[in-house]
Amino acid sequence: MLTLQELKQFVGEMGDRGKLPTARQLRESGSVVARERLGGEAEVSVYQDGCVLYQVGSRATVFPLHSCGDYFYISDGGTVHLPGQYFDRERWYLRLVLEGEDRLERNREEKERSWKVSYSAESEEWAVMGDAAEPAIEQLLREEAVEEMLQTLTETQRTVVCSYYLQEKTQVQIAGELGISHPAVRESLLRAVNKIRKKYPLSSHGFQCGMAGSGAAQ
Repeated sequence: MLTLQELKQFVGEMGDRGKLPTARQLRESGSVVARERLGGEAEVSVYQDGCVLYQVGSRATVFPLHSCGDYFYISDGGTVHLPGQYFDRERWYLRLVLEGEDRLERNREEKERSWKVSYSAESEEWAVMGDAAEPAIEQLLREEAVEEMLQTLTETQRTVVCSYYLQEKTQVQIAGELGISHPAVRESLLRAVNKIRKKYPLSSHGFQCGMAGSGAAQ
């Protein structure tokens, strides 16, 4: 039985190498040293560079292996503390599953609270839309039921819009995940924006898409 303590000795620490890779980057180029498939669609993988990928279906989160120490949880109104040493001699994935589940839940709660995406003049692929203090799409997401709005789009358009606006993926990432070309992603976004604008007209906020011309950075 491989324990968490043994795994941490075998796998290197991330140190100061910058931000964590994305789940997709890990899947494509990372070297897996331990993997466990759990019930349902859950799976946890540890990579040689010290990153952990925890995924349940289409949801995924990445975190450093060596950051998983003490664990706290709420029980009967009080906080229970499990020291890191508690997990050291247990199966390697037990502590990592707890960490992954907590992170996925925090991500879900954050998305439910916000349901918005902020834009800036340095936006990677879209120009500033309307009033900089209140972007048109951000206002729309607050004022209209998101599910109702998405129902006006095709399945591909819904996937592209959710990936771009709500998950903050780039057009290049979306193209790779869907197996379509970059121009096809851009076209889907443009068509989706036009559909939304027609069904939910914004009288005081122009809805201008910076991708219409060739000057937008990709």
